[in-house]
Amino acid sequence: MQVVTAQFTKGKRVLLRYDIDVQIIQGKVTEDFKLKAGLSTLKLCLDNAEQVILMGHLGRPEGKVVPQLSVEPIKQWFISQNLRSHIGSGKLKVLENLRFDPREEACDIEYAKELASKGDVYVNEAFSSYHKAVSTTVLPTLLPHGAGLRFAEEIKVLEGVRSNPKKPFIAVMGGAKVKDKLPVIKILAQKADAVLVGGKLIAEIRDENLQLPKNVMVGMLNEDGFDIALQTTQAWGNLISKAAQIVWNGPVGKFEDPKYDQTKKLAEMILDSGAEVVIGGGDSIAMLSQVGLLEKAEQKAFVSVGGGAMLKLLAKGTLSTIESLG
Repeated sequence: MQVVTAQFTKGKRVLLRYDIDVQIIQGKVTEDFKLKAGLSTLKLCLDNAEQVILMGHLGRPEGKVVPQLSVEPIKQWFISQNLRSHIGSGKLKVLENLRFDPREEACDIEYAKELASKGDVYVNEAFSSYHKAVSTTVLPTLLPHGAGLRFAEEIKVLEGVRSNPKKPFIAVMGGAKVKDKLPVIKILAQKADAVLVGGKLIAEIRDENLQLPKNVMVGMLNEDGFDIALQTTQAWGNLISKAAQIVWNGPVGKFEDPKYDQTKKLAEMILDSGAEVVIGGGDSIAMLSQVGLLEKAEQKAFVSVGGGAMLKLLAKGTLSTIESLG
């Protein structure tokens, strides 16, 4: 797989698929972790390319123009990153939300050709956007293509966890949607010393009476069911303190309410464990940001931009977007 370089982009018009699907409130970007993650690739392209045409999607407009999902706040964020002159000169052009056009998610080849005509080469720096679409899996068939720097790093880190985790290896799974996470739990159980399960998954597993591998430890909920019980956090702490590698995806409680603080306590234990840590999922990033631990996590762990993409790569070993880049 080609990874973007100065030579690859030199003098070219670069179509850059970027991770712009971030939280926007009242017209302003309020969580910019994914935007920051791609800046190294963007700056490399701007330093070498003739022009960078940046594109991505925001939300789910279902093929219609939804003003609240316009890319204007994204442009303003880039301006705040000292890129005003590039945008003003046209060297950096930000295309409108691709999902305003129904042909994007329909993988329409004519739409792909329209986009391809704007550039000479294609770079994918949107690891979290792993579903098939014109901008993620069709464009690479029409142009010389490469992976962004962060995209390549995501693959390297996650494939390392999947193929050769350090021992003792602990996986922590939170959040909800047990149907999506069950395959990953089972794959991780084959490789991990223990898989610790919290969040809404606890009730879902109990209600569906799911049978899990013996090394999957399903936590207990507190009295009102909105957080894991203190004794669960304490029991998990013994395992976490001895771990050499930890993978964590999803909060284990309703972290938005400060009185439910077990997710924060778990995060502190994981980050202070001394283990190699990988954290992923949009809710995990939102939690770390809210409780003031995101900066610490970026220093002590690899924080993946992908939630579903991270889980699918761990479970399946590949993604359609990776395969499309060869």
